[in-house]
Amino acid sequence: MVNWSPNLQTAVSDLEVEYSEEPGTLYYIKYRVAGGSRDDYLTVATTRPETLFGDVAIAVNPQDERYFKYVGMMAIVPMTYGRHIPIISDKYVDKDFGTGVLKISPGHDHNDYLLARKLGLPILNVMNKDGTLNEVAGLYSGLDRFEARKKLWFDLEETGLVVKQEPHTARVPRSQRGGEIIEPLISKQWFVSMEPLAEKALQAVEKGELTIIPERFEKIYNHWLSNIKDWCVSRQLWWGHRIPVWYIVGKDCEEEYIVARSADEALEKARMKYGKNVEIYQDPDVLDTWFSSALWPFSTLGWPDLSAEDFKRFYPTTLLETGHDILFFWVARMVMMGIEFTGTVPFQYVYLHGLIRDSQGRKMSKTLGNVIDPIDTIKEFGTDALRFTLALGTAGQDLNLSTERLASNKAFTNKLWNAGKFVLQNLPNQSEGSAWEAILAIKFDKEESLLGLPLPECWVVY
Repeated sequence: MVNWSPNLQTAVSDLEVEYSEEPGTLYYIKYRVAGGSRDDYLTVATTRPETLFGDVAIAVNPQDERYFKYVGMMAIVPMTYGRHIPIISDKYVDKDFGTGVLKISPGHDHNDYLLARKLGLPILNVMNKDGTLNEVAGLYSGLDRFEARKKLWFDLEETGLVVKQEPHTARVPRSQRGGEIIEPLISKQWFVSMEPLAEKALQAVEKGELTIIPERFEKIYNHWLSNIKDWCVSRQLWWGHRIPVWYIVGKDCEEEYIVARSADEALEKARMKYGKNVEIYQDPDVLDTWFSSALWPFSTLGWPDLSAEDFKRFYPTTLLETGHDILFFWVARMVMMGIEFTGTVPFQYVYLHGLIRDSQGRKMSKTLGNVIDPIDTIKEFGTDALRFTLALGTAGQDLNLSTERLASNKAFTNKLWNAGKFVLQNLPNQSEGSAWEAILAIKFDKEESLLGLPLPECWVVY
């Protein structure tokens, strides 16, 4: 199961999904018990009724006495012309959430998918890759997922299968790139097994081979790597490094494929295995941008030729300076790839700076339209004011940039400028050697020298 972006038409990694608490609706729907009376039904509470066409089971907690009598029976999925699914019990079900009855839709929920895998349940996909419902949804086929939700709820009301709906705050997954709601989807993709790579990257910090500054980010780095999941690295995009896999024309691509560095090498391997008349074609997917970026510290220096002059001279390097927001996207992955392919961490120190955010603390982005152009800022407030404002940030700490802060720092830097100008105006000319000797003779590190100054000057220094 992957995070699917219907607008971009590609899978996205877990790190590219941002969750936000948003107001939504909890829908309560009747699932009638097969062979029972009209009063025999289970009420399911769900935030996504349109996925009911992909239900493969109804689950209750084995300790929930309300539903003992129904376990082992069959339930009828609403609006599916009588499709039956089993009623099962599993301790995973939270009997205190909603009604304590869980619809299992493994094709459209990460937790349901894992539960179905554990219980050996089938997986039904009801969604096309553009976010519309497919033929499994019957009369709702072709409708956008959100349109289908509205129409389905209306039809459920008409057929008497609605109990109620109530406001509910949901944790909504959104694409970091486009902001649209991500769809959990079953899709064949390429994954990298991450646990062996993460273990070596953790050891690098533990042994002192890698130091992260500020130190507090080491805990974040360790926590992420300790709980890492396999990485979906294939993307359905037009740009990027192609997946280095070739398939055999006329063969099952899941069983027969060639991994090679180039098309020529792939063809040579294919001919050795299938004969000289074999035809091959490359996987159309590309690698995740961050996979390519993870190779950057050594791939730019002549690798895999370890004797390359640049590689020997510049790898590994001493320091990487970057923003804390890409500690996982880039830094940790560079560490993992560096150790895996060269046996050495790519850098000894990672210095993480903070982000410049807008006045509300939001990350600057084209989507929000809150990007502050430094050229325009300099024209309005001056170079010194902008530099001073940015210099106030500390390592790893974000800085909210506002016109009020810039205006205040412009006034302060003007005071510094005027003070400096005043000093320069009152210093002797370069040709006045005796005057300069008198000034240089004053030792400001000794109290008796300071007390010998004129009273106003002594007061200023003190």
